[in-house]
Amino acid sequence: MNVEQFIKEKTRLISERKRVLDVGGGERFQKWLAPYRSYFEGVDYKTFDYDSNSGADIVGDIHAMPLPDGSVDGIICHSVLEHVRDPVKAMRELHRILVPHGALFLHVPSIYPYHARKGVYPDYWRFFDDTLDVLLVGFKDIEIVKRGGYFTALSFFVPLQHRLRFILNPLASLLDRLFKTERRTTTAGYYIYAIKE
Repeated sequence: MNVEQFIKEKTRLISERKRVLDVGGGERFQKWLAPYRSYFEGVDYKTFDYDSNSGADIVGDIHAMPLPDGSVDGIICHSVLEHVRDPVKAMRELHRILVPHGALFLHVPSIYPYHARKGVYPDYWRFFDDTLDVLLVGFKDIEIVKRGGYFTALSFFVPLQHRLRFILNPLASLLDRLFKTERRTTTAGYYIYAIKE
């Protein structure tokens, strides 16, 4: 399954949960999640962020979330763990607040440029296959899809890449398929869907 299909399918599955928390989401349905807003009609969807100016529904520290055990049915955590001091502790908190058999949809970067915002949030970590084994303790039915291979990862280091995505994305995808680079370990990141044990 390609990464776009995986994102769409797993976002749909998360939206079928009764209570969904978008961790690090700030204002509702920003950036990548915006096209899927209609999926969440009728869902008790809330955002969580550390920044009280972010527009989040719930403000707090991911390392000690102000939510009871088993209080959410689904969690979205997209491009957050690289910005927290202790991603293992943060994952334990996500696990704690999920109901038994609750679902997690997670994205973490791997080979990806530094992207802190000085004075707003730092950028500490990058993740690899071995790291995922540590982060996903206590989860089962784990599905992982890489965000491209070598060429996709490399494309994020091209100057002005954010303005050239319309060219870089299809070109990198073509080269990754042609050279079968997704079979190797190099990737721009991982999309993960997992169920709490």
